[in-house]
Amino acid sequence: MFMTVVLCCTTVFIISAFSGCKEDQIIENLPPDTHISIEKIELTGENRLNSSVYLSWFGTDKDGHVVSYEYSIDNVNWFFTESRDSLFKFPIDPGQDTTDIPFYIRSTDNDGHVDPSPAFLSIPLRNSAPSVSIIEESFPSDTAFSVVTFRWRFSDPDGDNTVTKALIKANEGTWTEIDRSKFMLSIRPQDTKQSGVVDGDVFYNTEISNPGVTIDGLNNEGSNTFYLKVIDFAGSESSVDTSENIYLKKQTSDLLLISGQPPEVNVEYQKLVGDNYNGGIDAIDFALDNGQYQPKFWNPTFSLLTSLYDKLVFNCDQSLFSNPITGQSGLLLEFASPVLQNYTNTGGKSFVITSFPAGFVPSELRGAIPIDSLSTTSGQAVVSNDSNLVGANSDWPNIQPKNLILGLDPFLPSIDGEAIYTAQISTFGAWEGPNIVGAIRKQNGNTNQVFFSVELYRFDKDPVALNKIFDKVLNAEFNW
Repeated sequence: MFMTVVLCCTTVFIISAFSGCKEDQIIENLPPDTHISIEKIELTGENRLNSSVYLSWFGTDKDGHVVSYEYSIDNVNWFFTESRDSLFKFPIDPGQDTTDIPFYIRSTDNDGHVDPSPAFLSIPLRNSAPSVSIIEESFPSDTAFSVVTFRWRFSDPDGDNTVTKALIKANEGTWTEIDRSKFMLSIRPQDTKQSGVVDGDVFYNTEISNPGVTIDGLNNEGSNTFYLKVIDFAGSESSVDTSENIYLKKQTSDLLLISGQPPEVNVEYQKLVGDNYNGGIDAIDFALDNGQYQPKFWNPTFSLLTSLYDKLVFNCDQSLFSNPITGQSGLLLEFASPVLQNYTNTGGKSFVITSFPAGFVPSELRGAIPIDSLSTTSGQAVVSNDSNLVGANSDWPNIQPKNLILGLDPFLPSIDGEAIYTAQISTFGAWEGPNIVGAIRKQNGNTNQVFFSVELYRFDKDPVALNKIFDKVLNAEFNW
């Protein structure tokens, strides 16, 4: 009975409650309300914001919940978002230094109702000047040989895409526009053998055939300073960035001697080449001062440099060098090999003299020089002071060292290599291998590369015979 009474009472109450409601008193759904976290920005002059502005907002709904937002800068075109904040890059009209951006935001609730009175904020903006810089660590040391290569960069607080122009100037020359999307520049005189003020070609990135633009005011065989600036779409210029002063050496010969050994050894090769070539030589020591004059960018710097020369002599040894840009460590010949291969493939004539460290695998050098492999056995190949390097015929004289030569590097030539010298070898330990120490490579019947895997300057027991080799290579084999 007790339970029955309670149920009856409840039923009466519910009926009574509903009987008191009228259909014309149903409450309609209320729209949401939207708020921007900042109500007002009172900034003028230099204190105005740049075009990148962070904004946040929120919405409320008394009879539901907010599900999304829309924003606009003209109160006509609206853009959907579910976020409650964002970083905006607002546009500034070209040529304008300042502007005020109207920003509207409105919310939508779970019933699809949209705030009829969007929140509003006026955003005071000013255009910020861009900046530009030459990347210091990429710039050459105090002297460059015919080619100056460096990297550069720019930025703009309003967005890098607002930068419309980049310009370069050499010394007292005129400003010249460059491609603002190319961030490595190589500058080479148009006439590399002329002294004084000359025009220069600017090559972009690793391009070596077609210059992008030409600049004036370059000082060949003299000191040079380079200047960069950028301009944005509002006409604001960056501060000018200035390079270190650099001496640009001119070309004097059609033969380039690249040395990468201790000074006393490089002097020996400079004498052997200079005494046996009538055209004079240009000489560069890549080992000098801990290698600071080696190219920081072998391509394009070394490519643009070697393309100026008909003949190239490259003497180096098993010393390791470190590239200051990449941090890579390797033999000088390893760094140069891609450029060297392209140089000889396109008609250049190269005479390469080197030695290798124990256990070296020349896989990276195949194609650059006429070598296939070295012995992988233990022990050493030796040439005593009464043994010869034997020429393939009478045109190639036999030569001997004054002292015992340890750790010789005989090799198997590449399939397109032709042996011209063998060594009378003695062995220490279990060494086994070939006896070839010199080879040539030909292109269309003409010798375009001569390679020795021994340091020729040490085979000077008969100086006349040693000089004859250099004379034959430089004046006979390369005379085409």
